[in-house]
Order: sequence, then structure tokens, then C-alpha cells
Amino acid sequence: MRDRLIFGLTILWVIALSVSLTIFIAIPLFGAEMSWYALADVAKMSATKLWENYLALMNYLINPFVGHLHMPAFSSSPSGLQHFVEVKRLFMIAFGLSLILIPAFVYFLKEHLLLVFHNGLRVVMLFPLAIGGVAWLIGFDRFFVAFHELLFRNDAWLFDPTTDPIINVLPEQFFMHTFLVFLLVYELIFFMMYHRGTLFMKRKY
Repeated sequence: MRDRLIFGLTILWVIALSVSLTIFIAIPLFGAEMSWYALADVAKMSATKLWENYLALMNYLINPFVGHLHMPAFSSSPSGLQHFVEVKRLFMIAFGLSLILIPAFVYFLKEHLLLVFHNGLRVVMLFPLAIGGVAWLIGFDRFFVAFHELLFRNDAWLFDPTTDPIINVLPEQFFMHTFLVFLLVYELIFFMMYHRGTLFMKRKY
């Protein structure tokens, strides 16, 4: 029972870590997508100014000591600000779990549970692939809506471009690419764990 709990906490740690790493990777990713999709032209401002405003948004979302969102070139509605409050809360949870669950992961490795749950690792590696398959079958736009309806209990995430123009420079492709980054990071972490377990098994037998 204890080992299963540790395994479950390790899975939760990998998810939280994958989310956290994806959040930080999304910063340079947006810089690249500014060029790919000419987002500065969409926003009708210089690339430098758009980048500064995006950094202001991300600084608010990832910095626990920033309590107010202010993007100089973008206005925000009360519902838009409320949504970013909720997003920040989720980010903080992901960051917190990434830190407090490290001991569970260390214990998982120390007690060689990679061997005990070797097949289990293979199973959890399939989960995001199945989710990605569903997103591909139903279309990312429908998956995106379902994802938000699952995470948020209101419709504040339905931005109106006239009151929350920031949404104009956060295209669906950007969110799709961040989702793909999450899948890649998640799979890579579990693959390394699975590969480590495989090496242990070869040495043992």
C-alpha cells in the first residue's frame, strides 16, 4: 500500500513538473511564434512592445510576489483578470507540487520501485498519448474548450477581444504547441525512468 502511494505521488510529481517546465518553455516559445504568426502586426504594435507585455503577463502568472496584473498596452476586463487569477492559482499549485513531492520521487528511486512498477510506468506513458489521440480525433479547438470547461467552473476564460485584446496574440496554435510541449516533457521524464528501470532489471538478471 505504501509503495502504491509513493508511485501515485511520483506520477503526480511528474505531471506537476511537466506542467511547470512547459510554463517556462512557453516564454521562448511565444517569442518564436511572434515571428511565425506575425503577432506584432496582429496587435498593431512593435515586436519589442508586444514582448514586454507578454513578459508582464508571464511575470504575474509565475511570480507569487506579483499580486496585480498590468499589461501597459493591453486593457483587461474584470472577468479577464479573474481568469488570470485562476490561472495563476493553478500555476502556483503546479510549482508547489513540483517541490513538495520531490521526496516521494527520491524515495521511489531509492527503494528501487522502478523495478516494482516497471509495467506501471509503461501504462502511465500511454495516458497522454491517448489524450493526444482524442484531441486529434475531435479537433484541438473542441479539446481546448472541453479542457477549460473541466478546469474552470465559469466562463471567464471566454475572452472578448474588444475588452481583453491580449487574446488576439494568443492564437489557438500557441496553446496547441504548449500542449505538445507538455506531452513531450511528460513522455521524456517517464521514458528516462522506464529506461533506468530496464537497465536495473538487466543488471539484476
